[in-house]
Amino acid sequence: MLKKTLRWALACLAPGLPLLATASEPAPLQHFTLDNGLQVILREDRRAPLVESQLWYHVGSSYEYPGQSGLSHALEHLMFEGSSKIGPGQFAKIFARIGATENAFTTHDATVFHQTLPSDRLAIALEAAADAMETARLGATEYAREIEVVKAERRRRVDNTPIMLAEERVLSHAYAQSSYRTPTIGWANDLEQMHVEELRQWYRDWYVPNNATLVVVGDVSLETLKPLVERYFGAIARRDTPVKKVPREQGSVGERRLDLRLPQLEPGLILAFNVPSAATAEAPYLPQALRLIPQILTEGFSSRMNAQLLRHEKLLSYVQSTYEPYRRGDTLLTLHAFPNPTTQPALADVEMRVWEMLEALKSTPPTAAELARAKARLIASQVYVRDELGAQADAIGEFVGSGLPLTYLNDESQALQAVTAEDVQRAAQSLLTRERLTIAYLQTKEVDHE
Repeated sequence: MLKKTLRWALACLAPGLPLLATASEPAPLQHFTLDNGLQVILREDRRAPLVESQLWYHVGSSYEYPGQSGLSHALEHLMFEGSSKIGPGQFAKIFARIGATENAFTTHDATVFHQTLPSDRLAIALEAAADAMETARLGATEYAREIEVVKAERRRRVDNTPIMLAEERVLSHAYAQSSYRTPTIGWANDLEQMHVEELRQWYRDWYVPNNATLVVVGDVSLETLKPLVERYFGAIARRDTPVKKVPREQGSVGERRLDLRLPQLEPGLILAFNVPSAATAEAPYLPQALRLIPQILTEGFSSRMNAQLLRHEKLLSYVQSTYEPYRRGDTLLTLHAFPNPTTQPALADVEMRVWEMLEALKSTPPTAAELARAKARLIASQVYVRDELGAQADAIGEFVGSGLPLTYLNDESQALQAVTAEDVQRAAQSLLTRERLTIAYLQTKEVDHE
């Protein structure tokens, strides 16, 4: 690990170094599809006698209808609370007994159930997952308990966390038309009015083998995996699902401004630009160029805003930008900037300087050194991801859920290396515009204690 870390550090300093020369290549993906439509993807990783099993249902909050937000996440909580083979509360105990870990998560595009376990116990995970796919009970008693857990989770993670509440409001404006505006955890009012029968219908609509992908990474061969999958999932009937619509956004709808004042909210700015994802971009270079922009602007010690606005001008105490390329619909490039509490600049001044830095990227493409460092950081992160089975499976599932072909995953590093400085400049010029911008001023609201 020390040698690899040193090599990447040198690559950042010496752009001419070939970045991929010593990176070990992951095992090739193997895949098959059952007659009922279940996709199965395997990546062998023999470094330890462990396996990661992830069942991805291609349904999340972006599929939910107005007034029914939170269904996917609530169903996640209930899925393993009783089926034909496993009683309520037994699922976690079974996996703890065999030395496994299990959990689940919901995104805008998917609901995922994952387990890490000894490879010779993989059959247990597959049997439990197949049983829940076909016979989850979704009992009223269990629902009454779990919906209160979900409400408490929303209060803790969103309603009582000012920055998360601000983020939620920014997304609801930035996604003016797209269903990505729906929060994964659900709106509080919708959770209060939710009924167990809505979850049962959601389960019937979407939890079918032809709307799922099983991703397995670890110490197992295709010759071992395929008979197990056919044994446990093969007899489950496929069913038609509701029509799927891609979340699209009219990019140039005009600048949207928010003034968010909340108790204990740290003053700052959030800028969100409507941009295409890897699945919706018309030009192949765009998503890779957009991935590099945060690296050039804010990520890393030598990034432009970090070097200029934090360390030199001391205007900011924190700056970060992100881009989520692997979604089935249009996405966002988001930037957070928080003023230095010592110098206390006005938010309008922060906005002006941040915008000047964005304009500078449009007028001045990244240097060869900047571009090499940005690529090195991204490619290094991909290499390090291979050390963790769950992260490998997450990446595979995201690709499949976004509708991208598996070949895209195999070619990702090469596509990133092919991006030029002019590509990055063109992406900034066409997409980081006022017409695509939602900007929020975050300010502390004083509470009247009288």
